[in-house]
Amino acid sequence: MPKAIVLFSGGLDSLVTALMLRRLGVDVLALNIVTPLHDVSQAAMSRAEEFELPLCVRRVDESYADLIVNPRWGYGSAVNPCIDCRIAMLKIAKQVMQEEQAEGAVSLRPAMFVATGEVVGQRPNSQKMHQLMLIAREAGVTDCLVRPLSAKALNPSKVELDGLLDRESLYGFTGRGRTGLMRLAEELGVRELPQPASGCLLCEKNFAPRVRDVIRYNPHPTNWHFEVLPFGRVVRIDPKAQCVVARDLNDCRNLVRLFERNNHPRAALFEPDNFNGPAALLIGDHYDEHHEHIAGGQVLRFSNPNRYDPNNAIVRFRDTDCDEKRQIFLDPNATQYKHW
Repeated sequence: MPKAIVLFSGGLDSLVTALMLRRLGVDVLALNIVTPLHDVSQAAMSRAEEFELPLCVRRVDESYADLIVNPRWGYGSAVNPCIDCRIAMLKIAKQVMQEEQAEGAVSLRPAMFVATGEVVGQRPNSQKMHQLMLIAREAGVTDCLVRPLSAKALNPSKVELDGLLDRESLYGFTGRGRTGLMRLAEELGVRELPQPASGCLLCEKNFAPRVRDVIRYNPHPTNWHFEVLPFGRVVRIDPKAQCVVARDLNDCRNLVRLFERNNHPRAALFEPDNFNGPAALLIGDHYDEHHEHIAGGQVLRFSNPNRYDPNNAIVRFRDTDCDEKRQIFLDPNATQYKHW
């Protein structure tokens, strides 16, 4: 039987695509791709386990940060490089397919094509007819890509022409309507329709200022610089440094996790020691003691004033060269720093 790599978020479109291909006798490998500002791998794992779909999770490499900063095909309404992102994902899918083909030389079960749950006209920034054609061409997958949910609305793919899939068994969905897809999902045994996969933060206009701030002040950001942005209030101190101050316990845990990751950019972590308050990350290649003082003031700015002694507020301070207890102080100018 043929084998397909199916881009898989766990949402309705990708789940239906995987299940309908399996019903046609295709051996499906679901592929979830994690980006710095879009990680639905847990939802994908849950759905894959529920329907007994083998799942592979891959993370984008550091070239993705360059894609955010300088997208060849431009942004959507926010800072969303949707076309460039889809191209990058399909390149990863092709790579996984080629790896499977290499293993298939032994197992005799090579991956033969890539499939996505894209629907013509469903998303304005990447699923118009001409955009779908451009994405396939630039990703180098015109000879191995099929979009089963909209196949009959598109020209026959090489996958169909080669007889790997029967075109008459595919569909012709277009536009943003979901009724037909929901009916198909029920037909395929999906009893609880999945919620739409959470959107990429790059598409959110309210989030865009955080991304633009990084791009403006950091000429060569890494994926890590973008990955940290959702986990707190982002305070721009000056061109040399920014501070991310947690809003809740989940933010605190994520800031610690990102700080403790190997090979992260230069950063300092502030964790309250003798009071309840937010953790914070000071980020910048050239921050100094002045920036550290301001960052400490930002921790107290966003702490409950009834929960610390302004004359004895102690944090655990960690950076590349230091791990110590340190006193921080109220900053009378703390509120002058803009935050998102």
